[in-house]
Amino acid sequence: MSDPLEVIKNSKLNAPVNRRYVLNGILGIGAVAAFGPLLAACGDSESATEAATGGKIGGELNFIGYSGEDAATVAKDFLTKNGITVKPTFIATADEPLTKFKTGGRGQMDLISDNKDFQRSVLSAGEELYQALDLSRIPNAAGLMGAFKSAEWLTKDGKSYGVPLIWGDEPCVYNPDKWDGVPAKYTDFADKKYKGELVMVDDAVANTWLWAKSMGISDPSRMTQAQLDATIKEMLKTKPNVVTFSASLGDQADVLVRGDASIAIGGWAYQIVLAGKKGVVLKSASPATDGTFYWSDSYGIAVDSPNIDNAYAFINYMMSPEANAAIATELGSGVTILGALDELDAATKSLYDYSMVANAGGVLSTQVVVPPAKDEGDIVGMAKWVKAWANFKLG
Repeated sequence: MSDPLEVIKNSKLNAPVNRRYVLNGILGIGAVAAFGPLLAACGDSESATEAATGGKIGGELNFIGYSGEDAATVAKDFLTKNGITVKPTFIATADEPLTKFKTGGRGQMDLISDNKDFQRSVLSAGEELYQALDLSRIPNAAGLMGAFKSAEWLTKDGKSYGVPLIWGDEPCVYNPDKWDGVPAKYTDFADKKYKGELVMVDDAVANTWLWAKSMGISDPSRMTQAQLDATIKEMLKTKPNVVTFSASLGDQADVLVRGDASIAIGGWAYQIVLAGKKGVVLKSASPATDGTFYWSDSYGIAVDSPNIDNAYAFINYMMSPEANAAIATELGSGVTILGALDELDAATKSLYDYSMVANAGGVLSTQVVVPPAKDEGDIVGMAKWVKAWANFKLG
């Protein structure tokens, strides 16, 4: 059995502060005030505060996961009312909850937030980390949209091991004063007209996957060494047009706002909102032929959770339409609860195409971005992807 502890090692694909929580970046920490109306609605929501069916809540809740998904602001009133104190541990890579669980953390972890590819790998490998959920204790989860109600990456042997919280994609974001749109394929960015116009995030997985997909490789997450080498060779044709490799998607937004580049490859739709607050107009689009990739983060409960009643109560609260809309707004993401759509402002609602998650199945269930943890026969693993990316930056 392969050990998925290394599945996403050294990859910034899943770094939460980079992708989803940049309020202390170009927006400034004062921007949280913009979410006031939604947060007030959360505090008034009866459906949200009737959190758990059974069990006594109060005391500690040990959270490990992405920064912002502990919902310190969104759930403040709920936590205070119910006497719950969240003790957060924030992760930089998706494997950290499993690492902690295996190295003395068992029995000390309650709530886990993580991404779909990691969750899928843990369940597929039969690793102990998530416990099967009693969905009767999360009645608000009945409001999940079709793609999330039957999330295949969270299901095994007919049991659910997580509840999707937010989702999104990583399109290209561009300056419409300079460009009418983006090319049909990522490989088209090698055109000399883009020289000095591109900014890429320093991400070994996302960029490699996108270029492999553009080259027509059927499953870009499972490449041979020859396919990986060919992908890097093709990417090198675009490198002369890249101004910089940003450390995060927040930094990437800053580059666009400053005008140092005019197209962000593998960006974030929320960059449009962030830039708008600085008086800069941006648009997003995905190459028509290649498309983009999608992500989703979910809450799960750890095996041997010491505060399981608090964990169920918290998840149920965050699945209320008001709380789900508030956390999606705060993190610039898509909601997973159907009723939350009515709670979103027009700008946040327009960031994502909700028709693609209205029904069961779809790209979130079938698309895998992260490569195997280790080599599997001719299929190369994460370490070789990271090495190839390092060589690309040096090349």
